[in-house]
Amino acid sequence: MVDLNYLKKFIYDLRNIANDMELEIYLVGGYVRDKLMSAQAEPEDADFVIKGNIHKFMTEMSKIDYKFFPIKEDAGIYRCILDKNTIDISSMKGNSIEEDLGTRDFTINAIAMRVINDKIFDPFYGRRALKSRILKSVNEKSLEKDPVRILRGIRFYIKCGMHFNLETEKQIEKISNKVMEAPKERIFRELMWIIKEDQSGSAFEIMDDYGILKNIMPYIDELKTIGKCKYHVEDVFTHMNLTYGVFKDILKGKMNLKGLDLSVFEVKIGEFELSEYLGLACFMHDIGKYEAYKKENNKISFHGHDIKGAEICKNFCNNLKFPKKAENYIENIVRGHMYPLGLFKNGSLNNRKAVYKFFYRYDGYVIGILVTAFCDNYATRMNLDRENEKERFKAFIERMLKEYKLYCEIRENRFLNGKDVMKILGKRGPVIKDILEDINKLRYLGRINSREEAIDYLKSQSF
Repeated sequence: MVDLNYLKKFIYDLRNIANDMELEIYLVGGYVRDKLMSAQAEPEDADFVIKGNIHKFMTEMSKIDYKFFPIKEDAGIYRCILDKNTIDISSMKGNSIEEDLGTRDFTINAIAMRVINDKIFDPFYGRRALKSRILKSVNEKSLEKDPVRILRGIRFYIKCGMHFNLETEKQIEKISNKVMEAPKERIFRELMWIIKEDQSGSAFEIMDDYGILKNIMPYIDELKTIGKCKYHVEDVFTHMNLTYGVFKDILKGKMNLKGLDLSVFEVKIGEFELSEYLGLACFMHDIGKYEAYKKENNKISFHGHDIKGAEICKNFCNNLKFPKKAENYIENIVRGHMYPLGLFKNGSLNNRKAVYKFFYRYDGYVIGILVTAFCDNYATRMNLDRENEKERFKAFIERMLKEYKLYCEIRENRFLNGKDVMKILGKRGPVIKDILEDINKLRYLGRINSREEAIDYLKSQSF
């Protein structure tokens, strides 16, 4: 559980300074919303609006060791980080808290609490909307002036089980094509938060229902028109959704892959974990099928869709300003997602050279590729499994996870290091790396089983 003592102490100290300075300070946004939804809620972040001299306020807070830095200095927004808690303060927009709240997105977020006396200000009936689980824009211009707010609304829809009212739905329909006009970093962040909050595996379907997804991601409508072939009874878009849903079931523990340690997906790239990026990759794994689609003599093929899909994903991530490491991760997952199925079809599990080649080529992405390949196959075989392939492929993936663990152990526990090789052979340069890789490969193939055998191998070769 997150330790909220820092946040509680901040509010206590802020209240004292607000009293001394006779400032109007209000808690707003998610902290108030979440507390009103559940008294047991423990928000990690808090947002405050200040009417008065915000710089003087920060100076007073700095005297008791609260340090702020600018987020948007021209807009008067500053931040303080306390352990895992993020605190934002901003200058009031307009002359009153009611005017400030009128600039916000949805009525559930347009509620404020005055810090000095805990008085609630709710000019747009946000508490009523919370009780009814209704997402209603504050006014008819709320979404139009900032279309990214639609994505934020979908996040609340998914996280809190809410629904847009009819008026807001009409506004979304009217402006959904303007989402990509917003700063790409904000679109990236909201999209990833949607995936993060999505427990049911329905995020992309919901975004599609509201006409948002096709404006963010290429070929969405086109993928609904292709895909039915001897391997699939559904269109590509439906299959992509099913694959994403299977991955969400794995994360929730509803489906188990023996040998898969879910903690590997907790590694963060920037603000988000690998689990969120892999969720996106699972959805986008077949996005290249529209460009790869061919029909000859009533025979449909999608040859090379993995390569085309990887390029589409790379461009998509680059356009939305994904962290470079996350972009590479998604691109490689999509590029490699057909590789395990090829090994399975060719009976390559007993061909250790072929398995090693896959591990070496995609090292660092292997677990993500294996999981995506499983989700892809499982989603396919949910509706069509004439050869009872589903369970056999699951066993294959579990064996591959075990083999990759062995591969990693060999690389982490080397018999020889670079200095050893240089001392034995009297060589230097890039060849040393190649020699060490040869030894790793021979160990995996079972041909070198000790340090002594590794040394004998070096002495017997002419490098």
